[in-house]
Parts: sequence; structure tokens; C-alpha cells
Amino acid sequence: MWTPATPSSECRRSPDLDSDRRSDEPLSADLWGGLSASLVALPSALAYGVSIYAVLGPAWSGVGAAAGLIGASLLGLIAPLTRGAPRLVTAPCAPAAAVMGALAVELASKGLPPEQVVALMILTAFLSAVFQLIYGSLHGGRLIKFIPYPVVTGYLSGVAIIIFLSQLPKLLGIHGGPDLARGLLSPGTWSLPAVAVGTSAMAAMVFGPNLTRRLPPPILGLMGGLIAYALLAARLPALRVLEGNGLVVGPLAGAGALSLRGLMRLWGTILPVSFADLALVLIPALTLSVLLSMDTLKTCVVVDALTRSRHDSDRTLLGQGAANLVTALAGGVPGAGTMGATLVNVTSGGRTLYSGVLCGAFSLAAFLALGRLVAWVPRPALAGILLVVAWRMFDRKSFRLLRQRSTIVDFAVGAAVIA
Repeated sequence: MWTPATPSSECRRSPDLDSDRRSDEPLSADLWGGLSASLVALPSALAYGVSIYAVLGPAWSGVGAAAGLIGASLLGLIAPLTRGAPRLVTAPCAPAAAVMGALAVELASKGLPPEQVVALMILTAFLSAVFQLIYGSLHGGRLIKFIPYPVVTGYLSGVAIIIFLSQLPKLLGIHGGPDLARGLLSPGTWSLPAVAVGTSAMAAMVFGPNLTRRLPPPILGLMGGLIAYALLAARLPALRVLEGNGLVVGPLAGAGALSLRGLMRLWGTILPVSFADLALVLIPALTLSVLLSMDTLKTCVVVDALTRSRHDSDRTLLGQGAANLVTALAGGVPGAGTMGATLVNVTSGGRTLYSGVLCGAFSLAAFLALGRLVAWVPRPALAGILLVVAWRMFDRKSFRLLRQRSTIVDFAVGAAVIA
């Protein structure tokens, strides 16, 4: 985990004291915390969005990139305003990518056109947000915290496996489908430029922090992938063209969704909603809402332990639900309070809700200013970043539970959740 050279944390007695700025707490602390957190949240959100929409074909990668950046912007701006957990940074996350990506695969396998698949995924995110609002209104935040630890670690490991299996083909430059296993075992079908770019991103993300801690690992990984792609493009003319280039994200086709006209056009493809549509997405929406809530509250508990503060679980869930609701209306990727970006925010000086809002503001500014440059981001580099995230997310320590009879049941519970 990337941490600046001088961590900063402060003892708090209540969320109210934490959320109200005092005269001895300069805005610069929250400003630096929000900026640092956005450097972690942005490349991850971009990678999650591309991983979800790439299932529909290479032409949809740009839509996925825009959806990820919209999610990072709106989630960051809206979620902190309820003051449930002032230091929390909300952004697209791995559980959202796993559930939404699996849903996209399932819907596409039914023969639905890509436009309808996208509409149903947005409806799923919308219903999930509604469920989160219900949890917060019924004081469900206190109950979710009592979910057994093997269940939590099992779901995190399961998400890691899903991400790993979905991103490995992208790293190797091969397509999915029934011949996926054969492609993985046939190095002759791999794309050497894709492998070079993806492994460079992974190496930079893993070993880069040994050289500098001023930049977070996802940024280092993205820079490593971009440098590798630029070196290859100097020798391969095909990589210098954006159109028809399967190694890059491509134009952000969904960038107009933040306009009123774009929103009306987006929801015009979804409404009216039939009972058949609801039947398809109800269970995925319920699953997504629980996973996002668990991920958020788990992060809040860790931050409480680090800062000696207490968050309001119900108010936090209401903020998460409201943020995911607005994000769904704009066609963005749903998310949760993410561990990596939140810890970077805390250790970089973020103390109040303004740090989370500023993270969203920086993400929005980057989305609006750098949209054209995002089109050249290599897809294998994003796959490499997610593969490292999946490796770190998988709970390998759980195998130690097999050493004693008293903990075999705990291992079995986690394995059942993964399965």
C-alpha cells in the first residue's frame, strides 16, 4: 500500500467533531488528501469500467472508460455530503466490477444486443442504490457489520478470482468464448505487444514503490504501461493509429452522458421497464448492494481503528445509496468506500468530508480535461493493474485455517462463498 513519507492521523471523539473544520485544520491538508486519493481512484475506476464493458466487444471499451470516470467523479462528490464517515473516499471498486462484469457476460450469452445489456446493467446499479438507501433507513448498517469474517474474506477472494480470470485474456491479447482455455494454453496465439505492455504495467506497479513513494502504485503501473506502449509504437506503425487499434481504450463514446440531453437519451433506452427486465436484474442488484455495503463498512472500521474515530453506519449507507443512485442515472460504474484511496487520503492529511469531495472534484476535472488522452490508454496495462489488485485481494492466509481442526469449518465457509 502506497503511503507518503509523513503519515498524519488525529484522534477523534465523534464524527461530528471530525466533520466540522476547526481553525487549526487548514484546507491544504484536505486538498492534498483529496488529490492523492484521486491519483489512486482514477486509474482503478478507468480499469474497472473498461473491464465491465469490454465483454460487449472492443468498440465498447471507450464507453466503459467514460462510465468508470463518471463513477469516480459523482461518487466522490456526493457520498461524503451525509457526513457518515468524513474521511471515506467512494469510487468504483472490485466487487462492482466483478458483479457487473459477470452480469454483462450472462446477459450477452442470452443473445441480447449490447445496447439492451448496457440498459439492464444501469438498471441493476439503480436498484442496488435503492436497496442501499433502504438499508440505511432501516438501520441495516449495524446488522451488516455482524457478517462472519470467513464470509467477508471468502467474498473478497471470490471477487479476486473473477477479476483474475477475466483480465488474464486481455493481458495476453486473446479473446474469450469457448476457446478461451485453448488460447491460454497456446502461447502462439498471444499478442506479444499486449504481453509486453501488460507485464510492464504489472512490474511498475509492484516494484515502482521501491523507487518512489510520491506516486501511488496504480499511477506507476499506468505510467509503466504507457512507456512500454510508446516504445513499441516507435517501431510498429499500427500502434500509432487510434481507429481499429484493439490495444487501446479508444474514444470515450459515453462522455456526453453528463449533459441533460445525454441523460435523457440514456434513460430513453431503458424506460419503460418491464417485469421481465426486473426479473433478470433483481438478484444481481441485491447481491451488488450487499457487497458494496460490506466493502464500505469494512473500510470504515479500518479507518476508525487508525484514527480513533467512530463513523455512523446508517448515515454512511444513505450517502452511498444516494451517490450510487445519481451515478446510475448518469450511466456511471457503481462503487463503494474503497480501502486503498481512503487510506491514502487519511495518511496524506485528509481530515474532513472536504477531502472526499475534493477527490471527486479532481476526478471530474481530469475526466473533462484529459478525455482525449484517455483514448490512448493501453487496455493490457489496465488488465495488468487489475491482475495485481486481484493477487493482493486474494486471502492466501486462509489456507492456514487447514492446520487446525477447530478452524476447518471457517475455511469451508470461505471456500463455499468463493464457489
